[in-house]
Amino acid sequence: MGGLSSDTPADPAIVGIVVTITDVAHEAGVSKTTVSYVISNNPRISKDTADRVRQAMRKLGYTVNHTARALSTSKTMTIGLQVNADDNMKVSLTRGAYLCELSDFARKQGYDLLLLSHHNGMQSIRDIANSRKVDGLILMDIDRADPRIPVAVESEVPTVLLGIPENPMGLDEIDTDFERAAHELIDLFTEQHHQEIALLHTPEGTENGGSNFAVRFRQSVVREASDKGITLHVASPEDWDLAPSERLRSTLNRFPNITGLIIDDDNAVISAPQTFTELGMQVPEDLSVAVVVPDVIRDQMRIPYTAIDINLPAVAQEAVDTLVRRIDNPNAPSVTRLVSQPLIRQHSVKSL
Repeated sequence: MGGLSSDTPADPAIVGIVVTITDVAHEAGVSKTTVSYVISNNPRISKDTADRVRQAMRKLGYTVNHTARALSTSKTMTIGLQVNADDNMKVSLTRGAYLCELSDFARKQGYDLLLLSHHNGMQSIRDIANSRKVDGLILMDIDRADPRIPVAVESEVPTVLLGIPENPMGLDEIDTDFERAAHELIDLFTEQHHQEIALLHTPEGTENGGSNFAVRFRQSVVREASDKGITLHVASPEDWDLAPSERLRSTLNRFPNITGLIIDDDNAVISAPQTFTELGMQVPEDLSVAVVVPDVIRDQMRIPYTAIDINLPAVAQEAVDTLVRRIDNPNAPSVTRLVSQPLIRQHSVKSL
């Protein structure tokens, strides 16, 4: 059989039929331009119209030809994700979950995700800009003074930072609201009348630079504890290279008088129940515990502690959506978006 005429809807059950955007437009009762806008998730299209077009696409078995779309729009329809290659040597369930979520939301926007993990992140950005392999970049594993940021600005590739550096240089920033998380956790320990607690947080990498989210959370917890009159002990940088369970043991040994512990490190969170069992400690009878952890890890690993649940899909979607908007409108004002996360109480912080 040959191709369809512009007035004949496709029947996906008929082998050999090629469904076109014209067929979708005819089935949905809209113009081809409207179908194109729906495919690219253009916000000017109403939800009812978009739903009608997508229903027509499903009925006809229409799939987007990304290669043809890229040629017609002069886009690669590819997003680059630049990660810190040095950190790839460390196991991080959070990073792995982010990669999956970012890839998924990029696909929903019609983009492929290209992982960039060159040992020299700055050169990687220059190379990708010169080759024009991507339409935009997401920079992950942001440090406080990240040397990739000025290179990204210089490259003029639309870029979104998954993290909050000291100076974003006008780039869009997306991250979890760690400041609010710290406020809620210290409020919780205050409500339960705790006077002396400790923080076991994600190793920062370096004391003067450091991974931005770990630094931000530590600083926020210290500030909130001081404001509430709580004595707070922070795990020593000397322990950052220890295994998670050993860092937990070291913290407990260093600060034997604490009544509560906040853990902000997914590896330490996962190892904590076994470590407490080995030490003969009961939570919350012997020690109150609250954690900051991605919701998927807490749920699948059945972490039994009160938690700030980091909704990774929400953060990933915000990062991808912000980048797509930046690609479509390079001159729009830059944005900073912090995604708030819920406090899930699981009775692991007792009242004194």
